[in-house]
Amino acid sequence: MRGRSLVLGLGAMLAFYMQAARAQAELPVLTPYPAPPPTMQPPDTSYTYASQSYYPSLGWIATQLLPSPEVGGGRVHRTGPDGIPQDSTELAFGLRWQLTPLVYSWGTNRRITRWRSFVIDPLARNSGSIELNTSFDYFFGHLDRLIVRPGVRATFPLVQRGEYLSTSIGTSTYAFNGVPRIAYDAGLYTMFGLFGVQVTVAPAHGPLTFIGTFRIRYF
Repeated sequence: MRGRSLVLGLGAMLAFYMQAARAQAELPVLTPYPAPPPTMQPPDTSYTYASQSYYPSLGWIATQLLPSPEVGGGRVHRTGPDGIPQDSTELAFGLRWQLTPLVYSWGTNRRITRWRSFVIDPLARNSGSIELNTSFDYFFGHLDRLIVRPGVRATFPLVQRGEYLSTSIGTSTYAFNGVPRIAYDAGLYTMFGLFGVQVTVAPAHGPLTFIGTFRIRYF
């Protein structure tokens, strides 16, 4: 009697599970409703590229007034006490100031102007540029005069777009005792062009054949 009851119970349980499984299989498969794609605001097209404005300031004036020390020298013709001409090499200490009326820089971003006037940022000059410049050299000693040398100079970057190291070559012209002269210069600069060494040579000018300048310049 007990065995028959157990069999009936197991049969009922089996029938119940089979019915539940059949009902589960007949349920529809629900798929998640796709979420709408995110919407973004259209970009603001009112912004435009604008070149930075450079203008003289107190800092610019202070750096322009700061001179660069230099030493110039060459063969000097003198007449000795006995009336015999004597040639000697003499040196003269001097100071140099520089002004740059115009620069074209090919190393700056093409979206901004490549032209600079008077206020020349270091990146524009040392990343690659050509400039019109004027140097004012005052020499003490046996020369004792101011020499104004307008010229042209090209600067090329060497390391880190010229911020670590750059070089330049240039030429200039000036008058000495009413005679026109031509000079050539080369330089090497570091620390964004703040410090550098320039060598200027005027082969046809005896008293001032060479000038060595420790250049200090920011703008």
